[in-house]
Amino acid sequence: MRGLSFKDALYKYFELKERNTTAKVEIIAGITTFLSMAYILFVNPSILTDGFTIALHQALGIPMTQPIPQEYMPLVYNVKLGFTLATALSAATATLIMSLYAKMPFGLAPGMGENAFIGYTAIPLFASILITSHDLQGVAPAIFAIYLALVSVFFNGILFLIFSVGRIREFILNSVPESIRLGISIGIGLFITLIGFSNIGIVEPGVGTPISFNTAALKTAAFYLGLLSFFIAAVLMAKKVIGGFIIAILGSTAIAILLSITGLTPGLISTSSSLFTMPSFTTSILNDLPKSFYLYFTLFGLGFPIAFSLFLVDFFDGIGTLTGLAMKAGLVKDGKVMNINKALISDALASIISPFYGTSTTVVYVESASGIEAGGKSGLTSLIIAILFFISAIFAPLFTYIPTFTTGGVLVLVGLLFLGLAGKLTSMEDLTEVIPAFFTLVAIPFTYSITTGIGFGFISYIVIKIASGKFKDVKPGIVLIALLFIIYFWLAARGF
Repeated sequence: MRGLSFKDALYKYFELKERNTTAKVEIIAGITTFLSMAYILFVNPSILTDGFTIALHQALGIPMTQPIPQEYMPLVYNVKLGFTLATALSAATATLIMSLYAKMPFGLAPGMGENAFIGYTAIPLFASILITSHDLQGVAPAIFAIYLALVSVFFNGILFLIFSVGRIREFILNSVPESIRLGISIGIGLFITLIGFSNIGIVEPGVGTPISFNTAALKTAAFYLGLLSFFIAAVLMAKKVIGGFIIAILGSTAIAILLSITGLTPGLISTSSSLFTMPSFTTSILNDLPKSFYLYFTLFGLGFPIAFSLFLVDFFDGIGTLTGLAMKAGLVKDGKVMNINKALISDALASIISPFYGTSTTVVYVESASGIEAGGKSGLTSLIIAILFFISAIFAPLFTYIPTFTTGGVLVLVGLLFLGLAGKLTSMEDLTEVIPAFFTLVAIPFTYSITTGIGFGFISYIVIKIASGKFKDVKPGIVLIALLFIIYFWLAARGF
């Protein structure tokens, strides 16, 4: 590109003329996508920090009905700050790789579903095992639970990278039935909605029932502000307003701040830490890499199924989202997505990098469709998204002041985005396909575990197919996956 002007070099590198677009259109598209997905800067740290507080309750021997003692709140804040910084930087780095290597107009950030899995399944599970089987005292089990969960993310990325190669990718795609893929996605959507209900305060553990309506929340301002966040997001979503989720979160947070500083409802916003705290990578696996890997491999019977479950979700969501967005952008030639291998490798590399920043798996965001609608067709769109995420990292301390209840309303609606796949499932006439998928989608929220739901789905698929005499539908790949989950459940029964 020697001798070319900056503009000409930009057009040549990102193939703007070939893709029938301009730099101005791409910049607008990048800003549009960023505004559509920027809510993750608040939601992801909230979910992952929730997982840490569950683990901290376990490590300190405190019932979940009691608050964390005040002396541990600076630790919780530093963890949330670490997750916030990692969210911004992992999103920026992942999207930058997609921009410069795959040259596709897609934004990436820690995935909804994957983060819930890490926060509400992996971190508490690792903490409980570390407390009972390893010589870790005080808060150490909770902290190392974060590291071990993120080591699982690292190996998920390795698996994703390996299976992104042509023939291996086809083997995996052909092994897992579409019905099970749909069941997993819908189940994750219901799981996220349940988390949103919990964050608002709508539900609580029941007395004599697994779950019940939290009538005590009706007396709290947080409950109504959470509902306000939901209604704002719902109306803006119905009107297709760009950035509706982030508007809902910031709007309800602003009201919470006013109520707090005026003294009408003190305590809505935590003011225990300074806005000028220097962000640090408190959740990065680099903080104690040797011990983290040692503990992970001693608990490999737990760690590998978690990594494998993440891989299944990440891999199929990645291919489905990439294909759908590419078709929308007109980046499909002869029935094949342009640069599909590079896009998948970008996604995999981003997942490998994420735990070193200190956050969960990054994925291609379906919200990229908003930028594509605005005309985005090239890696210049994703370059703009990456730059904006890098800039947002500066404001990490400010983002930690966003309360959980304001993100809860948005999470309820994020679950709705996954339910769009339900039509495909209900249109299937073969009940030997539908029933295992249904088992999967209800098991994920009702067991509060994505791993458990996926495992039940694969095992039930094989049992129902064989019992129904449909042996040809039982392929070697799905048998192998089911056997892995059977081993996982056997190890779980033995306490790993």
